[in-house]
Amino acid sequence: MNRPRLVVCCVDGGVAPVVREHGLFDPGRWSPTRAATPATPLTSVFPSSTAPAHASFLTGAHPERHGVVGNRFWSGEPVAEVLRRRADPVETLHPYERTSLLTGSLLDWFAERGASVAAVHFPQTFSRSEPGIPALHCLYAPARRLVVPLTTSADGVRAGSTGTTYFQHPLRLDVRAEGDRFRVSAAHGPALRLDVGATGRLDTTNPLGRLSFALTPVRAESDRVELAVGTCVLVLPFGGLAPGVLGGPGPASLDVSYPANPDHDFHESPRADWIARAALEVLERHDPDVLLVRFNQADHAQEFLGWHATRADPATRSSARGQITDAYHQIDAGARLIAEAVGPDADLVFFSDHGIDWVETHLRPNAVLDALGLADRLVFQGDSNCAFLYGDAPPQPGELAAITSGLAELGVGVLDADALRAWRLPVGGPRIGHLVVTCGAHTEFQYGDGPATGAVRSASHGHLPTDPAMSGFFRMSGPGAAGLAPPEHLVDAASVVRAIWCARRGGDPT
Repeated sequence: MNRPRLVVCCVDGGVAPVVREHGLFDPGRWSPTRAATPATPLTSVFPSSTAPAHASFLTGAHPERHGVVGNRFWSGEPVAEVLRRRADPVETLHPYERTSLLTGSLLDWFAERGASVAAVHFPQTFSRSEPGIPALHCLYAPARRLVVPLTTSADGVRAGSTGTTYFQHPLRLDVRAEGDRFRVSAAHGPALRLDVGATGRLDTTNPLGRLSFALTPVRAESDRVELAVGTCVLVLPFGGLAPGVLGGPGPASLDVSYPANPDHDFHESPRADWIARAALEVLERHDPDVLLVRFNQADHAQEFLGWHATRADPATRSSARGQITDAYHQIDAGARLIAEAVGPDADLVFFSDHGIDWVETHLRPNAVLDALGLADRLVFQGDSNCAFLYGDAPPQPGELAAITSGLAELGVGVLDADALRAWRLPVGGPRIGHLVVTCGAHTEFQYGDGPATGAVRSASHGHLPTDPAMSGFFRMSGPGAAGLAPPEHLVDAASVVRAIWCARRGGDPT
């Protein structure tokens, strides 16, 4: 193609100090013919988390206008339905969908100008209910152990099967011993042949999309074999995405990631190099004018290692920081491949939606409801530092007083109408429920079962955008970016993207 392209690359959770220190996402470092603006801080929104922040990037608005009030919210569904759906990533995907936006976005603006757009793992660019642009989105399910009973047939073959469930769909694994090795297969995709202790990547499908996970036979006996199954990635295709985009090795990592934190079994999902390869396939097969890409590996690295990088002993801090930096470098390598593919005439935007905050306390507001006997008709859901109380009917005044009193004992405060306006959240409506509460720095809301409070070694985002730790970064490169001032606030980034586009192609950027 001869026309110039625009690539917008989000480094989810990326922070300016790390980017500057290591000279990352700098096309001037990749090619002497390019120049880029410095990596400057980008003030996020509240809550400063992935879904609301990406919505603000695309719309140029705060949550009060675009309506994406958190990584998790509901819109008047019965409490029983919320309780049924809350643990399933697919059933809670709507905050990341384009149809959750209550105002227009860059996608609409580009469509009005006849520009083609495609997206890789970029929130608010896809929908399960409406046609749209070619896009994909990844979800993941936790690692697990499976024990497969083996029986010996009349001809001496030891074989068996086991089942598990991913995203509410069953998956059967068939296992057959072949000497000292085991053949493991699913209904779709190639089989693995593995020695005990060896790891392979099993790629298969379910009715929703493509599944990918690491698999290791870890213990074998004559009548059984135990399989260690890593974090499973589900790739959801949208908008007529070319099937070839999802070909090749799947996105699951083969090993547990971020070992400076020993208390988890998360395999990076999806890998940064897989996101880059998918982006290259989208460019090749769909030839979009505009490509939106999100790498979320730095965010994962910081969530697992943020406490260890700031609060642990010196040796652990050094190791954790090194592993975080490695994640950034892997993303940088992928971004460079994309930049090289679109050529020196393309315009490039690199940004981050939010920063990171180390966490030492988990708070479970639903434990307060449970203690008051209200958990069958009221439920808290929301974000890391902002929770919404949903119910089929508003709580009675006495119940509300008891709830706020119980939360106050945990250090949780209520956001009244003035505070909601100050932080640019909606003052009313079903998405914010009957009550909005918030917690402070170094704490995080959790919405599953467990005690009301607990000590952890973790990290998160979602805190107030006035906290510098919550700021992302912004830098840009290309002929269309020449002379433009970088935005200081996330909500101003869309206007800069429009200005870059119009500088090359004409038109009004408003």
